[in-house]
Amino acid sequence: MAATSPDRQITFLFDVDNTLIDNDQAKQGLSRRIGEVLGADGEQRFWEMYEEIRRETGLVNIPLILSRYSDELAADPSRSDAERRRIRFELADAVMNFPYRDYLYPGAIDAIRRARQHGTVAVLSEGDATFQPHKIWTSGLDPEVDGNVLVFDHKLEHLDEMIGAYPADHYVLVEDKPEILTAIKRALGSRITTVLLRQGKYANRPLDEQPAPDRVFDNIGAFAASDLRALDPEAVVGAKTGTGDR
Repeated sequence: MAATSPDRQITFLFDVDNTLIDNDQAKQGLSRRIGEVLGADGEQRFWEMYEEIRRETGLVNIPLILSRYSDELAADPSRSDAERRRIRFELADAVMNFPYRDYLYPGAIDAIRRARQHGTVAVLSEGDATFQPHKIWTSGLDPEVDGNVLVFDHKLEHLDEMIGAYPADHYVLVEDKPEILTAIKRALGSRITTVLLRQGKYANRPLDEQPAPDRVFDNIGAFAASDLRALDPEAVVGAKTGTGDR
């Protein structure tokens, strides 16, 4: 395999949810903590708001959920002011101080550290501008990438900013959603190598759209253990999806 050329700048971009963090398991753990504060009915209402806001805005916005829940709580005549205040503070604490570090996938940190041996490493994530950076910080990912964190409401609409922030001769995007990889490959073409991880809730999603991912791995640990020099653009030209990786 061709080695990464020392005179070429490569930037590795890692998605977060279900790429570096097991977000499905984290969501279950968070739900238990919310249930301890709000009870079963309150827990259910929190997640109803979660889905309502995701439908309205196209993304998960945790601060907006907390705000709306507080508004509903304030309108509940069955609770005293002191109880409303206690619940509001305890809910915010349960959500904002959730230990996402405990839900990093095995191999996630190793993948970042190995990628740093070959180029610049950054996080490219979607979410609201308040909670998602906080989540990345509490997970311990922020210092691993030297603070190179980009969070957009919809990453596909901000590729120019990503390129402007981290200019490179070639990009490697590691992601769990095949449709994101396909769209970015269409936009950047040979300038990017797309890497699909078959983990999380999208693990079994069929690869119907073209172009298919350049590389496919079962999980982030398998990616970390692979020869990252093979992601040199000269080595992946014409490569078949998944060849040698599964």
